[in-house]
Parts: sequence; structure tokens; C-alpha cells
Amino acid sequence: MNNIFSVDIYKEKLKIKNKPLIDYILKLKKQSEGRKISNPTGWQSLNFDLNQSIFANLNQTIQQHFLTYIKSIPLSNQFQILSMWANVNGYKDYNLIHTHGGSVISGVYYLKTPKESGNLFFINPASEAIEYLWEYCIEEYTQQNSPRWTIQVEEGTLVLFPSWLKHGVEPNLNKKEDRISIAFNISLIR
Repeated sequence: MNNIFSVDIYKEKLKIKNKPLIDYILKLKKQSEGRKISNPTGWQSLNFDLNQSIFANLNQTIQQHFLTYIKSIPLSNQFQILSMWANVNGYKDYNLIHTHGGSVISGVYYLKTPKESGNLFFINPASEAIEYLWEYCIEEYTQQNSPRWTIQVEEGTLVLFPSWLKHGVEPNLNKKEDRISIAFNISLIR
């Protein structure tokens, strides 16, 4: 059996102090309207100034894991974090299915994931054909034959994936607590 056109998704638990980042993001949220891109509800910050010392440890850790991830693809290691922003999603807030144009690898780091706060999901590039042609013949959904694949996330989880891969985030169904994450794009150094 040949396995062709596979897509590697990297998921790893990080040991980073989340509280300072959460405090920074919540303070920023009080000061800024943010923006609407893939989040019809919820709050998304503008891009961070990555030279701020509060992001130093996170940036360094992401870069170490990125180097491990790209060996599986494989890609050149001449990359840098191009942009980074925060997402704060309250009750019923979610992110639409989208991609990240202009970058090569994208990722998300989960700072706060209360119970039932929603998971990250990916859309199979062949989802339309699978749903239309295979709908009644699939005996058991697997990573190869599913139109959509969900990744369970928890606090401290880093996920890296190709920027072209369609993805979204399920609604936060926790009525009391926000889901807080930091998303980012990695691109070639030019």
C-alpha cells in the first residue's frame, strides 16, 4: 500500500507559563476593538509586536517545535514567524472555516480551554468528493476517509499545520469561561 498526499498535523503539549500571556491578552481586549476575520463572534486582536519580551519564550518554543515539524514534510528551515494574534471566544463564539494565505505553516497555541469550549477541526481537501461519492459506503471514519477531522485541544497544546489546509474552531459551549488562544503564521525569510 502506498500512502500518498498525506498531511501531517503536529500537536504537542508545551510547558509555558500561560497566566502572563492571558493577563496581557485580556488587558489588550479591554483596550482594543480588535478585528473580524474568521471570527464572526468573539474577539481577535490585531497582530502582536513580536519584539515584546512577553512573547520571547513562546516564540522560541514555537520555533523549536516548528523545526521538528518541518522535518516530517520536509521543508527548508529558512522561516520566521510572520504574524501572531490572540483569539478570545466566549459562549457560542467560534471561528469559520478558513485558510491562512501568504504563509507556509500556521499554528495555534491554546492558553485556556475550559470544558466544552470547542475543538479545532480540519477539512479534508477531498471532502466534497468524499461526502458526495463515499457517503453511504464508509464503514468507519478514519483519517483517510473523513471529510472532517477534529483535534482535541487542551491548555498548553501547540498545533502546527500547512497554511493551505482548511480549518475552523467549534463553538465554545461553556457558558462561564472563555477559550483563549494565540494563532500565528510562519513564512519564508525574504
